[in-house]
Amino acid sequence: MKTLFKNARLILPPTEKSGGSGCGSLLVEEGVIRSVVPSGEDDSISDVDQIIDCYGDFLAPGLVDLHCHGALGRDAMEATPEAFREILRYHASNGTTTVVLTTVSSSLPEMLAVLACAEQCRDEALDFLFAGIHLEGPYFSLLRRGAHRAQMLRLPSEGEISALLDHAGMIRRMTLAPELPGSLKLIRMLSQKGISVSAGHSDATEEEALAGFDAGITQVTHLHNAMSSIRKTAPDSRRGLAEAALETPGILCELIADGIHVSPELLREAWMSKGWGQVALVSDATAGAGLGEGGAFDLGSLPCCIEGGAAWTDQENGRCLAGSASVLFEGIKTMVVQVGIPIEEAVAMASLVPARSLGLEGKLGSLAPGKIANLMRFSNQWEIQDVWIRGKKL
Repeated sequence: MKTLFKNARLILPPTEKSGGSGCGSLLVEEGVIRSVVPSGEDDSISDVDQIIDCYGDFLAPGLVDLHCHGALGRDAMEATPEAFREILRYHASNGTTTVVLTTVSSSLPEMLAVLACAEQCRDEALDFLFAGIHLEGPYFSLLRRGAHRAQMLRLPSEGEISALLDHAGMIRRMTLAPELPGSLKLIRMLSQKGISVSAGHSDATEEEALAGFDAGITQVTHLHNAMSSIRKTAPDSRRGLAEAALETPGILCELIADGIHVSPELLREAWMSKGWGQVALVSDATAGAGLGEGGAFDLGSLPCCIEGGAAWTDQENGRCLAGSASVLFEGIKTMVVQVGIPIEEAVAMASLVPARSLGLEGKLGSLAPGKIANLMRFSNQWEIQDVWIRGKKL
């Protein structure tokens, strides 16, 4: 099957000389991008089975979400293929064609159940919708736990880590607090297994953060949320994890750009400090995504609801943000409309950058020959028109 997407505003990677958004066509054959054709040169292409006229809409790579808990009342912690499929389908319909499903701090049996379900879903070949598991917790600071249950937080133990690493092939990333006893040893173990380690839900000092980076941490989880920042200590001020991440080359900063978790000013500061290539937009979507105002759901057995477009825990649990109720596409809109960055950089931060962090940049993340044709089309009014996975319309 050979398909020509024409009259599209192609969003190409900022790294390319032609990077940006310009009119052109995209030739897809058997689910793979074959060529990017400049405007006016597609008349020479023949023998196509299908022509899709994009009528001047944007055509971008499918998005890649490194941090997603759920949607439509379903949560990855359910550990069932049905829940996984419903979550993935919802996010795919909103342009996110690759997802790393994320846990919350929980018991070892609950974590193992999620990993076992992930292995089952991997074997079912979900067309690059599912890219593995992000273990968020349970090795967190009590002071920075956010919407994670306090009773589930603990220190790393060799027996527990050994049990988790029996499923190392499904663990893409683990978020932990580097200042906890045993964390530096765990960081080294995970790094040796090829598992990315992220610092988050942490009250680390600058020195503790840098020690974690030296041990193998390569990224931070939801920058500016649930992490230490500048603090006043006599006789001077000391930096925290947030500042250390922003100023350390090579540390990828994850950002929730839903317009609620981080202000436009701080989003712009992160972009200016790190550049687009070291910022990954994430949704941090919970089961509340897609429920609408007033929707009720649980996050790790914490009762939550949607108010003002945000996900919140209830009053009994300290009322704090409980992930987001947004999809990743909304983060691109925020970065372009509210922060004012180029659209090709915002798209890359939600596609190429996270694909690189997963080691999948050779297959996903940009409109380039040889890559899988996971695509999204949207209008200049930020309305998603169509999504394709492996060249097939969703």
